[in-house]
Amino acid sequence: MSRLEDRYALVTGGAQGLGGAIAEELAGLGARVTIVDLNEEKGLERVERIRGNSGRASFIRANVAHRDAIQAAVHEVAETGGGRIDILVNAAQFFAMPKALELVTDKDWELSEATGPKATFRFMQLCFPFLRESGRASVINFVSGSALAGIAYTAPYSAAKGAVAALTKVAANEWARHRIRVNAVCPFALTEAQEKLIGTEWDNYTRTAAASPMKRGASPVEIAPAVAFLAGDDAAFVTGTVLHVDGGMTELSTVDYSQSPGVFG
Repeated sequence: MSRLEDRYALVTGGAQGLGGAIAEELAGLGARVTIVDLNEEKGLERVERIRGNSGRASFIRANVAHRDAIQAAVHEVAETGGGRIDILVNAAQFFAMPKALELVTDKDWELSEATGPKATFRFMQLCFPFLRESGRASVINFVSGSALAGIAYTAPYSAAKGAVAALTKVAANEWARHRIRVNAVCPFALTEAQEKLIGTEWDNYTRTAAASPMKRGASPVEIAPAVAFLAGDDAAFVTGTVLHVDGGMTELSTVDYSQSPGVFG
């Protein structure tokens, strides 16, 4: 029997990148995965890929920046799963390019907030009745070393991820009595979006990797097993923690974004 057999998982931002690799990993371990994402084309491609590998997956198009869309998505997931949600992975997040604090706009801030802590909070709150009924539920959120280390010129993104880290710990404290574990992963990975920018003036990945101990970011498939660990029974006594899967990036290095284009206007 697979480690996550007969569990229902909801993965936000699961169409591509980290979320896509996580959706495939969970499905490969037996979970029934629903991907919630705005990119319908990529989402359906990911579902077909999972099904082609004998996994079980479905897709719901939704803009996680809007509560009504989240509510409709959660309702659909619960309805098709017979009222079951055992695993919630909040991987969706808009990433704002580095910018000096004094130049950050309300739009920069609001988009980071809406797709990060607000979306994470809303999915957690709306999934709570189903997670409580699971008896073995796991929520996995995503934070960032930029928030934990206070990386300069990342105010909207870092503030969003800092809020997610705090939310994770509060929920873990409150929900332990319901047998709901809540943890976060702090990754450093080379995503598809970052890969397209390598060699251009907007290439912040190369600058970040150069400052890291291992001189590279993980591939998304190297991050996904950590999420699967937190989702399953091997982590039955793990809650309220931030698991760093970043090659030492957060604890052992400092990134200088001061030369990134657009930082000072």
